[in-house]
Amino acid sequence: MGNATGLKVVSNSGPLIHLAQIGMIDLLDVFQVIYIPQKVYEEVCIAGMPGYFEIKEKENIKVLQVSDADVNIIKNKINEKLHDGEMHALALCNKLAGVFLTDDLDARCAAEKLNIEVHGSIGIIVRAYHENLINIEQSEKALNDLYAISNLFITT
Repeated sequence: MGNATGLKVVSNSGPLIHLAQIGMIDLLDVFQVIYIPQKVYEEVCIAGMPGYFEIKEKENIKVLQVSDADVNIIKNKINEKLHDGEMHALALCNKLAGVFLTDDLDARCAAEKLNIEVHGSIGIIVRAYHENLINIEQSEKALNDLYAISNLFITT
């Protein structure tokens, strides 16, 4: 998951919301560009919700439209019942041949069926540490905050 210029990264709403909840949305800067489908933008950018201001202000997040045809391709390849945002993000990721950011287990399983590389909020924190965006104390705090503050379900 190197920061190569050609790396395409697509996110669903989970990592965007969870990192916003812990005040660490800037960890997404480990990626040059993050693509999100319009459906994900609509899920996250609701006034008063975590991520509302942060996502609108992030210059490296680009919103793209996803066609119904591209979504149907994914629906025909997987069996999981996913939310619209997850389906659109998977469709966009499949089309761009990208890496998928999600914290949703069903979406992760669907992506793996499509041979799409998957990373979640925890992986983003680890990557940010490895790329010296944050130090060990900041990474430990971020991981603890994900568990204690965000609504991310983490099994221990």
